[in-house]
Amino acid sequence: MEIFQPDLGLFFWTVLAFGIFLFIMKKYVWKSLIDVLNERDRTIAESLSMAEKAREEYSKLQQEQQKLVKETQDERLKILKLANEERTRILAEAQQEALKISQRLIEEARKEISQEKEAAINELKKAIATYSVEIAEMILRQKLENEKVQQSLIDQYLNEIKLN
Repeated sequence: MEIFQPDLGLFFWTVLAFGIFLFIMKKYVWKSLIDVLNERDRTIAESLSMAEKAREEYSKLQQEQQKLVKETQDERLKILKLANEERTRILAEAQQEALKISQRLIEEARKEISQEKEAAINELKKAIATYSVEIAEMILRQKLENEKVQQSLIDQYLNEIKLN
């Protein structure tokens, strides 16, 4: 079991080589290695800080976006409400206007019917008057053909005029 027993010469040369290696490393490499590690630590810290800032900004942007979406939805609802109110108002105005127009047309039709009725009545009166005169003329011709009848009719009318 010589493997597990230390050889003093090997141990000495291993420690000496390691000491030289450590001295060279400390003199030429250690400072730049520490600087690189410190730089890496700083870069990682900055990256983490920037990531945290980006996360916060993303959160703010998300909140802002939600706020804008809500405002947009509120605005859309407001516009829809106004549009419905305007539609209702326009429909009411149109109904009132249609009612006014229909009432005016009905009134004009009544006036026209009244005028036509009056014209028809006047025409009927004229026709009745014309027919009455023609009938009276026929009756008078028939009655006045005889002179005795004429004289008695004249006397009768004169008596009636004197009495009135």
